[in-house]
Amino acid sequence: MKSFQSIRHFSIFSLVFLLFLTIASSIFAYQVSPLRDASFQPNSANGGSLIVWMQGVTEEHWLLLANVIAVSLSTNLTFIIWQARKFYHNNKWLSFILMTVTWVMLFGSFRFISIGYLLMQWLVD
Repeated sequence: MKSFQSIRHFSIFSLVFLLFLTIASSIFAYQVSPLRDASFQPNSANGGSLIVWMQGVTEEHWLLLANVIAVSLSTNLTFIIWQARKFYHNNKWLSFILMTVTWVMLFGSFRFISIGYLLMQWLVD
């Protein structure tokens, strides 16, 4: 029972860390957004940061960051949710399918929100 409590505390601690990392990366994306420059005209194919030292960061990097955050948050939340549940222990396949569906729904939601935020900040086109 002691090890289960330590695993649960670690997973909650890691969720708090991931949420902090998500908030920090959102603030960073807002700070380097081209919308903060008054002379920026949003047109197609001119997304990306206008800051000189951020010119090497491409759309693929921003999308990779969005995917990593989405995978991390969805995996951690799925793990926490399924630690708390004691359902379907007799049927392992049903438990696996429900856990997979939960993960896919969380991943899709977090990815959609992350990419939407990057689009709103004109960091990706």
